[in-house]
Amino acid sequence: MHKDYTKYSADQLLNDDYFLQSELHPTEESRLFWQNLMEENEPLAAEIEIARLLLNALEKDTEIPSLTSTEENTLWQQIEQTNIETERKNRRSRIIREVFSIAATITLLFAVGWYMAFEPKKQGTDYLAIIESINIPDSASQKVQLILDNNEKMDLEGDEAQLEYKKEGQVNVNSKKVELEKQESTQPAYNQLVVPVGKRSSVTFSDGTKIWVNSDTKVVYPVAFANEKREIFVEGEIFLEVSHDAKRPFIVKTKQMEIKVLGTKFNVSAYKNENNMQVVLVEGKVEVNTDNKNKSLLAPNQMFHYDGRLQKGKISTVDINDYVAWKDGYYQFHHESLNVILRKLSRYYGTLIYCDNTDNDLSCSGKLDLKDNLEDVLNSLKRAIPLEIENKNESIKINVKH
Repeated sequence: MHKDYTKYSADQLLNDDYFLQSELHPTEESRLFWQNLMEENEPLAAEIEIARLLLNALEKDTEIPSLTSTEENTLWQQIEQTNIETERKNRRSRIIREVFSIAATITLLFAVGWYMAFEPKKQGTDYLAIIESINIPDSASQKVQLILDNNEKMDLEGDEAQLEYKKEGQVNVNSKKVELEKQESTQPAYNQLVVPVGKRSSVTFSDGTKIWVNSDTKVVYPVAFANEKREIFVEGEIFLEVSHDAKRPFIVKTKQMEIKVLGTKFNVSAYKNENNMQVVLVEGKVEVNTDNKNKSLLAPNQMFHYDGRLQKGKISTVDINDYVAWKDGYYQFHHESLNVILRKLSRYYGTLIYCDNTDNDLSCSGKLDLKDNLEDVLNSLKRAIPLEIENKNESIKINVKH
């Protein structure tokens, strides 16, 4: 039976055998135990994050040489042995003094790691730089493209191109094996999938995780996932079915959000130049962190809506099919405003569709088949709402009849 950790501070956690064991050798049971405590007690959650930051600082790249595995194990054994001896003497002040005396050999390493963790210029991979390094013009006729780390481009045929990475290293495109140039480098290599307007795609990674990629979306991912985590970056919209791996959490990064999971199904919408971003959870549990350092935990059928301009988020219960049906080839709406529907169609087909009517209360329900061309989709919408369609050069104007 676990002790009462509700009033523990970060230094007390670092002196606790169970906390150290949970961080050094995590299990599903210990992970859930600490996660539940953090959800129930915000002050404790903050202390846990501080303790973890100190521990994780040891693993960050610095200009100071890292401890070897043997030295690190010896150090923790000394810390644990000191805890046992001093606890028996029941002198809390001496515990802290002796523990930090032993830890003095890594104090400088902690400090440098802490600084690097909060230095903006050195926070992990610069995914935006990878995306912006290749200028790809938006075009409804453009094919889905796979861009390799060496900037080699490969066109993927079809409106719903499928990319699959096998465990043994084989790569399939639309179920056919393809040969990719070996990417040999001491640095991590990243590929980029670019899905233009009017197209969709999917990627199955070697760990079994599958993502569906919506129109006008870019996804950056490593050629091989790291040993401690699986991380991708998205600019646009994707739906994920994440393969469970307790030792390697799956992290989805956007420009203003970070979503962390172990195994679940959820949708992420974070398009470039749009302030409204969404995370919709279908199954499991996800943790959403935003650029203003707020953290939100979602349960199934919940949506996290984030206003990037105001840097404010809120959680609501939704019909998930309204947000994830696109992966199956259609948009579904329930009492959705016409303006929202037109905005989604504009983004998907790459054509500006707008309505000048001042009446914003008009809404409709139904489904629109994304396999149809834009003209057919608008005609389907016309059967549900009394409207007129007017072509205006490279845009379409919608007039609602009253």
